[in-house]
Amino acid sequence: MCRATLQNSNFYRLLLRIDQGLAEQTRAQRCRCGGVLHSARYPRKPRGIPREALPDCDFRYSFCCAGCRRRTTPVSVRFLGRRVYVAAIMVTVCASRASAGTAAAMRQLDSLDVPVSTIARWRRWWRTEFMTTPLWLLGRSDFMPPVEPDLLPASLLERFVTTLQHSPLMGLLRWLTPLTSGSAASNLREVR
Repeated sequence: MCRATLQNSNFYRLLLRIDQGLAEQTRAQRCRCGGVLHSARYPRKPRGIPREALPDCDFRYSFCCAGCRRRTTPVSVRFLGRRVYVAAIMVTVCASRASAGTAAAMRQLDSLDVPVSTIARWRRWWRTEFMTTPLWLLGRSDFMPPVEPDLLPASLLERFVTTLQHSPLMGLLRWLTPLTSGSAASNLREVR
């Protein structure tokens, strides 16, 4: 899961294919007003990914309604909101820091050049803002034994080791998708 996965361009191609499927589902649902959704994807400049993977992460799928002009952005496994690092890097770096990984793993993650202040901000987000999201408030009861909040996201990532996902990281990225789009987050709040 460490740097080998994060530096593998095939991993980002897989994430792109998943995002394409999610975007197609969103487009097929049409706009809330019933209008047709047209492509309105926007550019991204993600940090930390290998150069050869950049074409797979240099845009975010989004749509604009032909009728009401409202923007609809589908959920994503590549991006966690508006952060400049891809979601996989944020999760992996924070999980390694939270679980105090081996020295070799830490050196590999250090080669991603994520500033210490950024890592500290991410870890603070996991311990505060994430724990107040409807996704966490509704979804934490799905994990038994309970996830250790002080070790997020490492303790959450451990729960996906036993699933039939491609990898624990992929399972967690899929689980986090409601947090990646404002419209998905508002739908989750309505369920609550």
